[in-house]
Amino acid sequence: MKFRRLGKSDLEVSVIGYGGWEIGGVGWKVGAEEESIEAVRSAFESGVNFFDTAPVYGFGRSEEVVADALSDVRKDVIIATKVGLIWDDAKRVKRCLRKESVLREIDDSLRRLKTDHVDLYQIHWPDPETPLEETAEALQRILEQGKARYIGVSNFDIGQMEEISEYIPIVSLQISYSMLNRYIEREIFDYVRKHDIGVIPYSPLERGLLTGKITRDYVIGDDDARKYDRNFMDRERFQRNIERVEKLKEVSARLGISLSQLAISWLLHHPEIRTVIVGSANPEHVKQNISAAEIELDPDVFAEINDILSDEELFENLYPTRPA
Repeated sequence: MKFRRLGKSDLEVSVIGYGGWEIGGVGWKVGAEEESIEAVRSAFESGVNFFDTAPVYGFGRSEEVVADALSDVRKDVIIATKVGLIWDDAKRVKRCLRKESVLREIDDSLRRLKTDHVDLYQIHWPDPETPLEETAEALQRILEQGKARYIGVSNFDIGQMEEISEYIPIVSLQISYSMLNRYIEREIFDYVRKHDIGVIPYSPLERGLLTGKITRDYVIGDDDARKYDRNFMDRERFQRNIERVEKLKEVSARLGISLSQLAISWLLHHPEIRTVIVGSANPEHVKQNISAAEIELDPDVFAEINDILSDEELFENLYPTRPA
């Protein structure tokens, strides 16, 4: 496993990180929790030291699974969780970064994670109803109390990063980034390089498109989160993406690796990327994805891939952080 420093912190993170979204899923079946614990443990045993979760993933379940899998090796891992998405008794989720809510959330997360601190505490999404100064005041108290070592943000644009940095230092930006979603290369890369902020991409396989297993006739179900995703619901765009995927599969086949491994290694070719979040409840899928850390793309291959991914629409902002 290779490691990179996360922004201005002293955290040396594995270039492949484990993402805990899937293990928090709903509709748990017999054995699913044990399999999820095995998947997290498998990531650790394969060299991963960065584990990313959030309270809203399974309404606390993901944090609990991470704790059950890693409590005995806590000193050897870097645990990141998030703040700012809360829910009511009916599981209706809303954004909230009010001071009292942030201070309550960290204690709830620490209890579920069975630890006295997290290494990275990230604002999950901006909250337009709460001034960032108020949120930063709560985060500063959390740092002073030793409940978190560093602060990061997720899904922030440049203006929002500029504003929060007036009140508290941030070391990382977690954001959606993949071969089929290249928006952050346009301006955000320049900003994070200038300010030494580590980028943590999530959805590196673009919600399954970059596994190569989704076909042209894919139908979006009513309970499928992809129905809100332009890469799927815009059917003309979806078909163009399938064509790109077919070309990328030819490249991966020639290199003797999977398309998923190609997609992850392409991300790691960018020096701004410090750790790529990949997550699965399947231990074998975890091991396959982690092996991408050992793949180094030849410059000519990287250029060939970028030629396939050169269309202007791939650089559009698919997930704006501010209301339209």
